[in-house]
Amino acid sequence: MTAYLKRLVRSLAAYQVADVVSKFIAVLLLPVYTRYISPAGYGEVELLANGVIFISILVRLGMIESFLRFYFSDSDRERRDALARRAVVFLLITTTIAAAALAAAAGPLSKVVLSHRDPTIFRIAVLGLWSFTNLELAYALLRVDERVRAYAAVSLINVGLTIAASLVLVVGLGEGAKGLLLGNYGASTVVLFGLWWTLRGRLIRRRAGGEHLPVLLRFGLPTVPAEASVYALSIVDRYYIYHSRSASLAGLYSIAVKLAGSVAFLVRGFQYAWPPLAYSV
Repeated sequence: MTAYLKRLVRSLAAYQVADVVSKFIAVLLLPVYTRYISPAGYGEVELLANGVIFISILVRLGMIESFLRFYFSDSDRERRDALARRAVVFLLITTTIAAAALAAAAGPLSKVVLSHRDPTIFRIAVLGLWSFTNLELAYALLRVDERVRAYAAVSLINVGLTIAASLVLVVGLGEGAKGLLLGNYGASTVVLFGLWWTLRGRLIRRRAGGEHLPVLLRFGLPTVPAEASVYALSIVDRYYIYHSRSASLAGLYSIAVKLAGSVAFLVRGFQYAWPPLAYSV
């Protein structure tokens, strides 16, 4: 029992460190960003960023949850690698199809989501959907092997790239809300490709074995409605304020939420640390 607790605490610390650093720096940079981004711009960023996470839950079809579940049902390394490759390829295909469809209809969809037509910022959010979803699975590949140092290092690199890119785009180039979103999702895309390259030995070579796609979907799909519903309940207030009141009020609300959300990183770290430990027991 003591060994399990030590593993959990070690993993918890690794999964929290980047979140702690990013939230701390985000609060420090708020006075800088608020000089270059209007409250309405913050409202748009919050609306789209939350939408990215919600659509990501739907698009991945429970594949990340299935991967975490079945990775520990077989101790054979070859079959585990085959499972990892199958999950990565499946998610790459589904996210690419979804991103292509959303990007093609960016004009009318941006009108529906933002109440005004802005296909550029909507397509940046679509990039975020693609990179965020695939990066979540890439992070999961590190988590299942409890490579906590690698996870912490990659997460901190992501935070550093995001901050640097956002400052250049928002402050240096004056891109406002678009720059803030692009800095975030552009950095995630770079980190994703870097992780894929690092893990290429597991992902490129074809291997037999591992659970087949129908089995993965039978486990993963039933988790989607519950996860999507819970997340929708946590963000519906932003959508209500944005559309029933104003984008500016939604932006001010999102800033307040960021300041008050420092407690959330404790829960998120536990959510990341627990599944690999639980399924391995």
